[in-house]
Amino acid sequence: MQVSNWLRQLKHWSVSLLGLILLGAAGGHILTDDNRVLTNTIEVMLPIAVAIGLGIGGIWLKRTHSVDRTLQLTKWTAAGALVGHAINLWFEIIISLEHTPVGEPVPLGLNGAAVLMSAGIVLGYYYTGLEAREQSLECPDARFHALTENATFGVVTIDGSSTIRYANDAVEALFGYAAEELVDEPLTALMPDSLEHQHLDGLASYLEDGERRIDWDGVELAGKHANGETFPIEISFGEYAVDNDHLFTGVIRDISERKAAEAQLQKHTDRITKLHQIATDIMSAETSDGVYQRTVDGADELLSCDVARIAVADRGQLVPKASSIDESLVDCEPMQTTSSYAGQCFQSGEPVVIDDLTFTRSTSTAREASSDSGLGSEQSGPSSPILCDDYPTEPQTTKYRSLLSIPLDEFGVIQLFAVEANAFDTDEVDAATLLASHASTAVSRARAEATLRRERDRLDEFASVVSHDIQNPLSVAAGNLELAADECDSEFLDNAATALTRIEYLTEDLLTLARSGKAVGETTPVQLQTIAKSAWGNVETATATLDLSTEDTTVEADRDRLEEAFENLFRNAIEHGGEDVTVRVGALNNGFYVEDTGDGIPDAARDQVFDHGYSTGEGGTGFGLSIVRSIIEGHGWSITTTDASAGGARFEITDVQLSS
Repeated sequence: MQVSNWLRQLKHWSVSLLGLILLGAAGGHILTDDNRVLTNTIEVMLPIAVAIGLGIGGIWLKRTHSVDRTLQLTKWTAAGALVGHAINLWFEIIISLEHTPVGEPVPLGLNGAAVLMSAGIVLGYYYTGLEAREQSLECPDARFHALTENATFGVVTIDGSSTIRYANDAVEALFGYAAEELVDEPLTALMPDSLEHQHLDGLASYLEDGERRIDWDGVELAGKHANGETFPIEISFGEYAVDNDHLFTGVIRDISERKAAEAQLQKHTDRITKLHQIATDIMSAETSDGVYQRTVDGADELLSCDVARIAVADRGQLVPKASSIDESLVDCEPMQTTSSYAGQCFQSGEPVVIDDLTFTRSTSTAREASSDSGLGSEQSGPSSPILCDDYPTEPQTTKYRSLLSIPLDEFGVIQLFAVEANAFDTDEVDAATLLASHASTAVSRARAEATLRRERDRLDEFASVVSHDIQNPLSVAAGNLELAADECDSEFLDNAATALTRIEYLTEDLLTLARSGKAVGETTPVQLQTIAKSAWGNVETATATLDLSTEDTTVEADRDRLEEAFENLFRNAIEHGGEDVTVRVGALNNGFYVEDTGDGIPDAARDQVFDHGYSTGEGGTGFGLSIVRSIIEGHGWSITTTDASAGGARFEITDVQLSS
């Protein structure tokens, strides 16, 4: 290592050392010239000046130039000195021998050697400088080529006229042209015709004013393949100048896969959005048939099918109920739930996908159940989906080639048909499954609401019977009882009157209970004081007192139903608290309360007071508080019982939407 450092220092100082050597040689030659031949001043001073210049120049070179260049200059200088001495020897010795007497010294001049040595220095300096410049230019260019030639992305360099000056090998994979084919060709060969003028005008504008009109980092454009096809690319630009050339280099990537993924994601997002809209529409249907029709219409809009149908399970068969196209379902053949693709889907509860009905061996299911059931096998023969007269029973002759069956829980199946083969991929199956789930929920809700409507109709009928068929005879009995009381006085008549009054109260409560089965109607802002006063006026209060110790609180409620609830709470307070009871209505942070000064509700009875028929009062029907709970919960509120401040019963209604 030490020897290497010495050699490096020797090379670095080689020009200065050469100057010292030449200076010593010149001085020694002069000192040893006994005949003082070297009397010419120029002849004496020139080699000395050159030698001194070499020494000083060597110091400057050591500080400013590389080791290799300094050594090269030393070689050029030494070569110049040798050539100069050789010429001197030729002229001064060989030629002078003819003119110099024998025995006399031959004069030897150093000025020629010094001149040539100086010329060597100048030539060497400029030559090595040009060589160093070429190396400095070639080195980055070599690095650039080394980096780009093995890159997986395309690299193209153009000049100010949009002529391609360089292209790496990856460009061939992108555009179909060999790299050497593109050199000296216009860049517009790699872009669609529609972008040609836009590119050239943009480049000319930038070269003129230097203003970037687009972002140069990650520009998404269309590229044109050698076969004429276009594809999406992403380009990032850079610019630089070499001598008088203004060059631009672009890094190009094919983003077809990314664009396809983005398109797939957007398609999925759009489908989910549309599915939500369709599901909302389906849930708004009031009947099962309405749900079925909106489901097939939504499937036709959402999925890649040409027709969608729903078949409903009925006594071991799947009966067509709805179609997305204008066709008569009367002629469609019901299918057995124990056979066919529809039956397979209904029984297994899994989607069944038929890629091509022309070849039943292509049948597949979400669980590959076809291999177990024999569906789609050559031995099993063709199996038919839900068919109509214009839909042949043999798959080999049908106009529909793709089939997707989705179970509709216990209600039936949704079947989607497409003219094209392989129409239903995994995303289609997933979307259809979600659609079927919404449809099943909607059918369950529609059937439940239909059941409730039937029950309400029966309650209305019951209320009508009670109102007309029972109250009319009661009125006749009450009238006759009054006539009988005028003619005679008997305790039996009093008992009959009490019984009739009891029946009258019971009838009124039964009518109220029947009406409470109806849903709470439209809500509006109502004032509690107003409702409480109105309800108090509808009740036989005797000497009882109503205390409205609340500010005028406003709530969102069905006025008639809330007034009905107050009436029953007031009756309950008077029935159990006596004719002198005080009933107080007050506000809570999230609702209101009704309390009285009676005896209160025993702890053991608080969980039963809202049950139908439960009563602790003599002659009570037990329906009043049950009706109150139905009305309160119908509003979405909650009701609880506790002790009043005066020891009586307190009913707290909470979760109330207050109105400002």
